[in-house]
Amino acid sequence: MYLALGTVSPRVFGIGVLAFVALRLAWVAQRGLAAYARLAGASAAATIAASAATLIWNDPRALLLAPALVNLALLAVFAASFAARETLIEVFAQAQAGALPDDERAYCRKVTLLWCAFFVANAGVITALALRGTREQWALYTGVVAYLLMGLVFAAEFLYRHWRFRRYVGLPTDPLMRRIFPPGPAK
Repeated sequence: MYLALGTVSPRVFGIGVLAFVALRLAWVAQRGLAAYARLAGASAAATIAASAATLIWNDPRALLLAPALVNLALLAVFAASFAARETLIEVFAQAQAGALPDDERAYCRKVTLLWCAFFVANAGVITALALRGTREQWALYTGVVAYLLMGLVFAAEFLYRHWRFRRYVGLPTDPLMRRIFPPGPAK
């Protein structure tokens, strides 16, 4: 986006983004990825809203706010899952490991809350940079720093979960995790 906004008008880039989102949604629908659709649909709606605003006003700030809107959409999906029988993280965990004991279910709810907090903070930083920062600062944060932070949160949670529960379900990382955190007492 950083490079494209330096070479074409925001409106032209917004049209390109809309075309990409349409192709992506068609691909997801064709493959019947229903579980993925909940997250992809919310993100796509946020991106479509930002692109539509750009088409109307030809202002690049709407596109710069798109990653913040995507974070808020993900926040809405994760937070709404608290009203369901199982949070989104519980659904992911059960898809991987099967039925979960009560302590793991409670843990998954806390991890869902952690991701909600991450999405709020990330959206706040992106919004501040989109409205007050330079385009270079925005590009560095949204293109590098935000992904590093997301990876750090994911990796830290992954390691902590394996240390705490020592449950191995056949993931490619299980042999390494078993060596680092042998089965036995934890929790």
